[in-house]
Amino acid sequence: MTDTAQMDIKKIWQIIIRRQYLFIAVSLAVLSIIVWGSFFIPEKYEAKSTVFIEQSAIKKLIEGTGRRSRAGDGLRGLKYTMLSRNVLSKVISEMDLDVVAGDDAEIESMIEKLAQNTNITESTKEDLFTVSYKGKDPAMVQEYVNTLVEKYIETISSLKKEDAYGASSFLSGQINYYKKKIAAIEGKLADFRREEGIYLAIDESALVSSITGYKEEIEDVEMEIRNLKAKKKRIKQQLSGESPFTLALIDGNRGDSLTARLKALEQKLQLLLMKYTENYPEVIKIIIEIETLKKQVDAEAANGGDGANPDSNLSTGMSMANPIYQQLRENLLNLESEIDSLEAKKETLANRIKRIENELKNIPDNKKILTNLERDRGTYQALYEQMLAKLGEAEVNEQVEAQNKGEVYKIIERAVLPRRPVSPNRVMLILLGIFGGIAAGVGAVLLMDKNEASIRDIDTLKSLSGIKVLAVIPAILTENDIRRKQKIDRRVYAFSICYLFIIGGILVRELINKFLS
Repeated sequence: MTDTAQMDIKKIWQIIIRRQYLFIAVSLAVLSIIVWGSFFIPEKYEAKSTVFIEQSAIKKLIEGTGRRSRAGDGLRGLKYTMLSRNVLSKVISEMDLDVVAGDDAEIESMIEKLAQNTNITESTKEDLFTVSYKGKDPAMVQEYVNTLVEKYIETISSLKKEDAYGASSFLSGQINYYKKKIAAIEGKLADFRREEGIYLAIDESALVSSITGYKEEIEDVEMEIRNLKAKKKRIKQQLSGESPFTLALIDGNRGDSLTARLKALEQKLQLLLMKYTENYPEVIKIIIEIETLKKQVDAEAANGGDGANPDSNLSTGMSMANPIYQQLRENLLNLESEIDSLEAKKETLANRIKRIENELKNIPDNKKILTNLERDRGTYQALYEQMLAKLGEAEVNEQVEAQNKGEVYKIIERAVLPRRPVSPNRVMLILLGIFGGIAAGVGAVLLMDKNEASIRDIDTLKSLSGIKVLAVIPAILTENDIRRKQKIDRRVYAFSICYLFIIGGILVRELINKFLS
């Protein structure tokens, strides 16, 4: 096996020697294409910033209190929030990149490219994460990473405060609701006992405890259904004011530009109101801009501008799907699906309760009513106490977030101006060109040798012609032929060696730039 392999290698080497010019030409050609082609690849620079999430001593003491914002949980939530349209839009506005963009379509394309080229990695330590971005302009790359991290910290802090405040408000409403329920049940219970003279409840522990558990589940389901129906109602109201399609106007005069700008701001306001309240800073800013534009439009209309002669200012436009309508429609379908699922669950629980209650039909009616009233009172009392405890936790959490005593995001390593590009990796490309050139040269030589129709040995001649070979006359080379061939060989070898020295010099320079500079 070893002898056969050695013979094959020796045969390949002999073929290469016989066709050395082809081998050298193909190898250098492939090497040149890869090496010199690498200088036409655009250089990309990378900037990185490291952020530390510090847990304060207060936060550790009240760990688990309130509802923690889901936006900050884990790498997935971190990427979702940081690369959201809201944060990237703020970054683009802060860097004045929206001034360069011609229209909203270019801004959307810019947001997609920034999100695709931004890489967020979590360190081995849970409280550290790194944000990196690659681009052609080193200054822009540095500014983008630093701005993105700053805007993310601002956004996540605002989200946590809003989340804590919303939890407190919701729990306060639920506490008032159950408080009224308990008062009503206690009134009914007192009246019933006084009228019927029954003061002892029936101890049917197994059945009653089962009914109590199912009642609690139904209350939770009903509460969730009410919340979802309220959201559904708001979305339907928003859908009634939206058209499935919108018209994108393109006009050069000032009046129509103000109108188009006003419409764009109103659409943006509706998108923001789907996520934030009217007290959100970005919402307040857009409302002020809308009021200012309305005044300008009214002023121009009063001066005989836009609106004075509507036929004189024809606008061109195209119909396109209304993104607000599509988003609202999708949200509505999701809510309806959730409501149907909860209604089915509620019906199942109700059927279980009816089945258990049928088992209690032999219990005297008065005592059964008393048991039901006391059970309902106990259920509402337990829920009331749970809500009261959660409200206290939520209020503590709200104060912690309001005073920035919870999670604190610290930038421990800001992005610096990158000095060297990270791509293309010319060292790897040069090495690839060297080995690729050798492989291509060997392949070309073997392919040429295989396709050649000449007869190379006596056995082949015998098998083809069937004639007995008496003698073989070797090729006769004169001294001039030998000297001429040696001269050509020296020139080819000299050129190849010089060219390889040039490539080697480039490789050494790239190694120095990469590891020593």
